[in-house]
Amino acid sequence: MASDVTGLERLEDRPITMSPAAIEEEFTRIWKETAAAGADEASVRLRTQNFVGVGPETWTVERFERVMESLPQRHPCRSVLAVISPERSGLESSISAHCWRTAAGGRHVCSEEVILKAGPADEHALASTVLALLVPELPLNVWVIGPVVLDSHVASELIEGADIVFVDTADAPDVAAALRAALIAHRKHNVAVCDLAWRRLAVWRSLIAQFFDGDDGARRLSQLRAIEITGGGAVSSEMLLMGGWFISRLGLSLAEAERDNTSLTATLYDGSRGVTLTLKGGPEQAAAITEVKVRTSEAEFIVQAHAESGHMHVREEWPGDSDHRTVAQVPTDDASVVAEALDDASDLPIFIEAAEAAVDLLRN
Repeated sequence: MASDVTGLERLEDRPITMSPAAIEEEFTRIWKETAAAGADEASVRLRTQNFVGVGPETWTVERFERVMESLPQRHPCRSVLAVISPERSGLESSISAHCWRTAAGGRHVCSEEVILKAGPADEHALASTVLALLVPELPLNVWVIGPVVLDSHVASELIEGADIVFVDTADAPDVAAALRAALIAHRKHNVAVCDLAWRRLAVWRSLIAQFFDGDDGARRLSQLRAIEITGGGAVSSEMLLMGGWFISRLGLSLAEAERDNTSLTATLYDGSRGVTLTLKGGPEQAAAITEVKVRTSEAEFIVQAHAESGHMHVREEWPGDSDHRTVAQVPTDDASVVAEALDDASDLPIFIEAAEAAVDLLRN
């Protein structure tokens, strides 16, 4: 949180008539009342984007709200959550405003939030209402929360006009299907796709890339023999995307892959030189990725996540010598990951290449 602002507060959370015009009128009333709260105060409606969430009702609202507790302060927005519940019939809405004040004065800066709930029979009306609530000429970013279902009517309507579509393949019961759905949406709608599972790997990718920096980097790459990625439970989306990142960035070709419920082993080639890729599951309670080892003919490079300390441990092991350093982990909660992706979307094309390679691993 910036040092010159106070924390977010919520002005209202009230049900209103399901009508875009009524919602706009209610927001106007909120701003007028807020501006009149004190002679030295003024309300500012600050919106730099439309941020729309789509998902099932059971836990979508809570997850979306956690993001909205901090995201508007970095990326002020008109946020809309479209919830589709099998048990629901008809349309329902509520609105609120997430606001903060500068430390030097009483200025109130606010972003807006609308929550819309509907049943499966009301999808067309729900999609129309969401589209009517978007602020014209601002970017549209869409977060499909939960299972990666991108072909529903509401999701399809929104994705068609989106700048970035956020998904989280770590939520998917079928990782291969989720990755394929993300790739299909990217090609069909010509839209950038940001997988939160991929973005949570940013610090891992940065630290591993440093092994191959400098004058010796090319020589180390030419000696690559094995890559081992370890995590908790079964082979996860994060583990597959990390493996796909190695394959796509190093230009490796896949010869064959064997897998079971908790592991995957692939034979890769760099020209005529073989490289072994191993993904290994571990204790269910462990993180999605706990360790990455890269072996060359001369050395071993290791990155480990230490759950107790919250740090990353980086080691280089050479014959008769070693080097060790500790790096602080970066936040990987939804709000932090989404905000970082909005700050810098430069790695989204790299995600597509990694996802394609990950799907190839699962095809064999």
